[in-house]
Amino acid sequence: MQRRLVESGTGWALYLPKDILRLLGYDPKTTVVQYKIERDLLKISKVNPQDTNNNFLLKKINKSGNGYSLYLSSSIVQLLELTPEVDEVKYIIQNETLYIQKAH
Repeated sequence: MQRRLVESGTGWALYLPKDILRLLGYDPKTTVVQYKIERDLLKISKVNPQDTNNNFLLKKINKSGNGYSLYLSSSIVQLLELTPEVDEVKYIIQNETLYIQKAH
């Protein structure tokens, strides 16, 4: 699935419909996710905040309209080599992990 990023404060947000969160097995009210960048791919996975170390970026899922969103700071967008005003991102769901990368 492809989406555009939406400007959000000093960064960007990726809108996630409720059905995508259900496919991932994420409860948006309680789930904490971990961001990890591997090459040009952002890997987002559900974590237990007590079981993690400080080497990973942890985020909560934000309410946005009828769905939810994930906030991506400008530095993460740069690491993914995205130009949000022009580029779209595609996301792939595998097991309970969401992969985001620039759509080509």
